[in-house]
Amino acid sequence: MSNDIVNCTLIGRPYGRVDLKRAPIRDLRLEVLQLRGQLKDCEVEAARHLVMLREGDHRIKNSLQLVASLMRLQAKRERSGPARAALSAAAARVSSVAGIHDALQETRGHDRVDLGATLCKMCASLQAMAGDNGHIDVVVDAEALEVPLALGQPIALAVSELVVNALRHAFPDGDNGSVRISLRRTDAGITISVADDGIGLPPDHAAAQGYGMALVGMMMKQIGGRLQTESRIGTKFTIHAPLPAA
Repeated sequence: MSNDIVNCTLIGRPYGRVDLKRAPIRDLRLEVLQLRGQLKDCEVEAARHLVMLREGDHRIKNSLQLVASLMRLQAKRERSGPARAALSAAAARVSSVAGIHDALQETRGHDRVDLGATLCKMCASLQAMAGDNGHIDVVVDAEALEVPLALGQPIALAVSELVVNALRHAFPDGDNGSVRISLRRTDAGITISVADDGIGLPPDHAAAQGYGMALVGMMMKQIGGRLQTESRIGTKFTIHAPLPAA
């Protein structure tokens, strides 16, 4: 077969065997121009949808932050200590979800997230939300590590709960202290620790676990991880989680 004879299909319409030397060049050029016009229209439409998606994500984050603010406001007006504590804890959790949602938007549609950057951003928001006048330092030492969203979200929620618990309970009476979060990759997966230099856990902490620690336990089951607890000088929680196969 001559090199000038090809099987040709344009825009779904078969041309059959075409002799390029005799092909209607004007028709071919018209087809190319039409394709370019359609491609440009698709690019414009995709850009419009992306703007709408980002605007929707921004509104979701703002709505979550508004709910958290209303909860904190109601907590300040509550006379009951347990009710005030429950509202404050709920507000912290909603704020954490808002922060995680915001951080995950930087994935730009991919199914992976930089867990180190997410933890840094989330913990900065938690310290700002605590309003502790600087007597507690929250320090994050996390290496850049991309993980699937299905792993990053539960870990971020668990770490958020552990940090909030430390901010609320480890330093009573306005004591100074620090909460340190670290993230490292290991041969077995990843290790995340949340350690404070506060008063430590009470002797009956295992039997008196509340909703927060139950939530952490649920997250561990979801990712197939385990939680290790130490309470010598202060308290240290360590999350060990496997990384899924690439």
